[in-house]
Amino acid sequence: MIQGALFWLCWLLSRPLMWWLHFRTTPEQLPAELDIETDKPVCYVLPERSWLDLFALQRICQMRGLPVPKRIGMKLPSADTATFLYLPILLRPERDTDALEALFGEAQSYRGYDVQLVPVSLFWGRQPDKETSLFRILFSDSVGAGRLHKLFIALFNGRNLLAQFSVRVSLREFMAETPRPRHTMRKLARVFHIHFLRVRTATLGPRLVRRPVLIDGILRTSAVRNAIDSEIASSKKDAAAVRKRARRIANEIAANYSTTTLSFLERLMTPVFNRIFRGIDVRNLERVRQLAQTHEIVFTASHRSHLDYLLISYVLYRAGIVPPHIAAGVNLNFWPIGGLLRRGGAFYIRRSIKGDALYTAIFRAYVDMLIARGYSISFYPEGGRSRTGRLLRPKTGLMAMITESALRQRARKVAVVPIYVGYDRVPEGATYARELRGAQKQKESAQGLLKATKVLTKSFGKPYIAFGEPLRLQEFADQQLLGWRDGFGSSAAPVRPDGFNALVSALAQEIMRRINRAAVASPVAVTSVALLAAPQKAVAASDLHAQVALLLRLLQVQPYDPEVALPLTDAAQTLDWAIPIARLSRIPHDWGDILLAEGKQATLLTYYRNNIQHLFAVPSLIASFFRTQAEVPEQQVLDAAEALYPFLRTEFFLRWPDAQSRKILSDTIQRMVELGLLERDGDALVRPDITSAMFPALSMLSRVMGETLERYCMTAVMLSAEARKGPIERKKFEEHCRSLAERIAVLTGRMAPEFFDRALFQGYLDTLIELTLISETEEGAIRVGDNIDELARSALALLSPEAQQTILQLTAHRQPYATPQEQSV
Repeated sequence: MIQGALFWLCWLLSRPLMWWLHFRTTPEQLPAELDIETDKPVCYVLPERSWLDLFALQRICQMRGLPVPKRIGMKLPSADTATFLYLPILLRPERDTDALEALFGEAQSYRGYDVQLVPVSLFWGRQPDKETSLFRILFSDSVGAGRLHKLFIALFNGRNLLAQFSVRVSLREFMAETPRPRHTMRKLARVFHIHFLRVRTATLGPRLVRRPVLIDGILRTSAVRNAIDSEIASSKKDAAAVRKRARRIANEIAANYSTTTLSFLERLMTPVFNRIFRGIDVRNLERVRQLAQTHEIVFTASHRSHLDYLLISYVLYRAGIVPPHIAAGVNLNFWPIGGLLRRGGAFYIRRSIKGDALYTAIFRAYVDMLIARGYSISFYPEGGRSRTGRLLRPKTGLMAMITESALRQRARKVAVVPIYVGYDRVPEGATYARELRGAQKQKESAQGLLKATKVLTKSFGKPYIAFGEPLRLQEFADQQLLGWRDGFGSSAAPVRPDGFNALVSALAQEIMRRINRAAVASPVAVTSVALLAAPQKAVAASDLHAQVALLLRLLQVQPYDPEVALPLTDAAQTLDWAIPIARLSRIPHDWGDILLAEGKQATLLTYYRNNIQHLFAVPSLIASFFRTQAEVPEQQVLDAAEALYPFLRTEFFLRWPDAQSRKILSDTIQRMVELGLLERDGDALVRPDITSAMFPALSMLSRVMGETLERYCMTAVMLSAEARKGPIERKKFEEHCRSLAERIAVLTGRMAPEFFDRALFQGYLDTLIELTLISETEEGAIRVGDNIDELARSALALLSPEAQQTILQLTAHRQPYATPQEQSV
């Protein structure tokens, strides 16, 4: 009786605090996402005894439309009356063993009776444990806090409460597996205990170490001490000066992770994102929440804007998942943003560390520490922001360090989570276009940050963040590198096993493919694909509607991957969203309005097209065979497309291995026939009649990959012309290809700066080497094989007569190319 009176007194006194409470729930859409059945009782399970937690839960349930838990004593809940259960009662039920066992027995005796058990974790302030911090001892949420301590915690953190509701569990299922009530209680206790521990780890992360302690620990590692001794011996510098430099490097690198700063940034960025975006489209977040409970996570995202890392951490934090430590370029370490990002989890890396053994050792030790302590990490495999909108070739330096550290430690499983990041309109779009045209990249600075505030006056549609299929690192290593578990040396003398570099290379390629598999076909991107395929970047509004509808339909009847998302599936809604954001011009006409992209805007649209161009690579390749031919034998299409597929796979990180390409090509042809884009006439494929509605759609689709095929063609034609002149210096040849592409772009009014991106020609030559069509000498020269002439003819056949003429004329009248032998004369 006294306990009950005290409870109600505390309930009454807590009312002002409950009204002051500010909370967030995961999932956000309650009660829909919990899928609670209204005809069955509900019992919330709380991880610890706390009246304040219960009062807060009652307030949350009331405001979110969930059944409100009540005290019902040792009675079974009904469909009309929800209740609650503290986990400690199940863990240590000695005091109430008989009564609780009788209650479970009573529930078991009623046939068909079931209770929906809903685990709920409450986090006041979301502060992880931190070593030797008096502030957190007094005010941070902690397991087992007393009533007075809990009051301090609630008063200080009441405006930052996270309530995490987990999937409901059926009591009847537990009772069916363990017939005896006491066994049911014990099993429930074990399951929920492990569940709450995992949820706490995923939400708060591991214990934080004070930054000075962390830096001292790094400098004391044997690998760093050896590197310091080596530099002292090799440079003959003063030992104190070398140690001072080592500490300066560690201070430059290390993050100063602060959950208080994360909370501040979340509150700061919410109104900013609400102002410039029309919401944030997030996909597959629940898989990350579940994975974080069992794995240490390495996030690998496409890099398209400086907003990427802010958005990813923001989305994770609001979802109740601890944000990662983020690898950032040291160029961002400027006042005032550098320190703020550092406290938000950024650790800095120089653009080039080659040749600096001491820096490499310290950075490697820092990465080892992050992995060993269980911190999640985020980095960008591309190394920098993509100026073209397509994925760049991955850089493997940091990836190799993280992979080695992850495989060395055996205590935790590590999963790599690829993230696709896209935008309806990227804030740096105009800057990217200028840089691709030759403008010098502006160094990040406080002055540039002030100029960037003008984005607050603009609208950028939506950002799209899709978490792709996780890659479990240890399992991937088992498949790619047998015996890797016995192949590493000690931490003092690290030795990578044979084949480790090949493992990292395969990992990098697989990550990029999984990023592309998680692509979001946004309205602006789909509209850009259709509009930029028009010869003059202008098309009748009705035709654009039909072509967008076809692209959407194509993604539905033969999706590139089940992970690919379509925010809108209706062509009219897609265009209504995209036209104002893409700033398309509309020209009224008696026969129907015309939509076009003018000047710089057409260049910017290539960026968004490139985000999802890989989704249409295979159907566009097939459609290209019908640009100049009305009928082609199906076998010929398959043979020629299969020969070109490896180049597309390399450039666009397509998901299917070369060995599966023929089946994918055959399936795509079948889908195109079903859609009316192609017709069958015996063994031949026939394009639609020129007067039919599908003819312009097929023409549009054939031009989606037009620029890519032109690059392949010009490179093959130039290689064919040089084949009989002996070895060709590779770097000079790549520059020659880039110059030719740039000239074609100028002469044809091409609005796609990536058309003459040197990196694309590098990838093309790499693929030719893999296919043994060319070879590379140790001196970096290229030797051309005999089959290059056939490849050049096949590539030319896919182009329009105008494109064929331009390439042949320019290659025939180009400036003479000097071979290595001629250059030495």
